[in-house]
Amino acid sequence: MLKKRQLLNNSWLSTLTGVLLNGYGELVRCTSRIRYEADPAVDRLLAEAQAPVIYAIWHCHVFFLPLVRLYGRKPLAVLLSSHRDARIVGVAARMRGFELVEGSSTRGGTRAYRQLLACLRRGDSVCMTPDGPKGPPLKLKAGIVQLAQMSGCAVVPVAAASSRMRRIKTWDRTVLPLPFGRCLLALGAPIFINAEGPLDDQRELLTEALHETGDRAVAHLFLGR
Repeated sequence: MLKKRQLLNNSWLSTLTGVLLNGYGELVRCTSRIRYEADPAVDRLLAEAQAPVIYAIWHCHVFFLPLVRLYGRKPLAVLLSSHRDARIVGVAARMRGFELVEGSSTRGGTRAYRQLLACLRRGDSVCMTPDGPKGPPLKLKAGIVQLAQMSGCAVVPVAAASSRMRRIKTWDRTVLPLPFGRCLLALGAPIFINAEGPLDDQRELLTEALHETGDRAVAHLFLGR
């Protein structure tokens, strides 16, 4: 059996696995009933004001990132770890039309945030997993708040729910949507971060918004609310 180290060290196999991952994502998209539940302020910000935003989504929902891009219908840059583990995901992301910005809080972070800031300033939205790339899960790190403070762009909390899914045995218990199910992507009200406010208070505000959006995604999908 091919070991993970062998897979990551072989660029050809990593690329092939990324292509297969993209194919699986397309299968799920084509066979699933997909709905969006967005706060009206999100539509006004994106459609009317044509403003770039910072999408925030927990790392466990990375398989739903293509739905974020489809909703915005505009170029979208995503922050991806520069670790070898992210190589496969990077292949699939490029095939989905994402612009990749490599870096994390521990490796290449300063350069990555400069790139994200440049994307926002030219009018393109960006997407971040604020508890990535290695966790702890559902614990928001300061980087996304600092990016919002520097750019002045709103943060849009995003969450997903799926009627047919599995949890992968990873540090964040990644949600793997299965084909022939129902998927819902919820986008909460845009949050404008106070550039002068205490960092911990802003982190708590955004964390609560992400949890509330997640609860809303589950309620709308399974309870019809």
